[in-house]
Amino acid sequence: MSTVAGLAALALGLAGCGGSDSGNGTDEAQNSPAASEMAPAGSAEDDDQNEDADDNGDDKDDETKSAEDSSGQGLSADADLSKESPAISAEDAIKKAEKKVGGGTVHSIELDWDDDDQAWQYEVSVLDGKTDHDVEIDAETGKVVHDDKDDTDDKEKAIDLNDPMTFDDALKRAQKKSDGKLVSWKLEFDDGKQEYQFDFEKDGEDTEVTVDTNSKRVSVDD
Repeated sequence: MSTVAGLAALALGLAGCGGSDSGNGTDEAQNSPAASEMAPAGSAEDDDQNEDADDNGDDKDDETKSAEDSSGQGLSADADLSKESPAISAEDAIKKAEKKVGGGTVHSIELDWDDDDQAWQYEVSVLDGKTDHDVEIDAETGKVVHDDKDDTDDKEKAIDLNDPMTFDDALKRAQKKSDGKLVSWKLEFDDGKQEYQFDFEKDGEDTEVTVDTNSKRVSVDD
């Protein structure tokens, strides 16, 4: 009997151990690395959604930058030419005009805003024999817009953008007479003189300042 009682006690003890192991096994399964790896499944979806949102945000940023780049090209109509310059330089404009005409004497160049074409344009005057060309060139693209021709018996001399006075030097002299916004300028050889003409605008008033490149004389015409 004692043997049977001992076996019964052992059986009960083993059964109790088995139940305890089963409960601990559940806890261990929940705390195992495999369970931890499976738990963030929902977080992965959230990450994907966040990435999609970021991508959409980047696309919007790119579109905004593209729009800004597009709208920011070139000078605005109210640009101050004393502070800003178009993409095409005066020297390049003269070269393009000479190429269009096929040579000749460049006796004038002017930069101003064309209301009809809604663009900044150079007008380069080139005398070819007895034909005077007024070649208009888009100051941002370099495209020849117009080439007007007139017959003339005038004898013109070639202008020089740097001799005996540079554009910057002439502008500084002109600005001592007017501190407005520079809306247009011109260099021409006329009546035996080479002169810069600067048109300033301030408070709705226009002022033209002329600088003689040889005598350095500055005159103002309100």
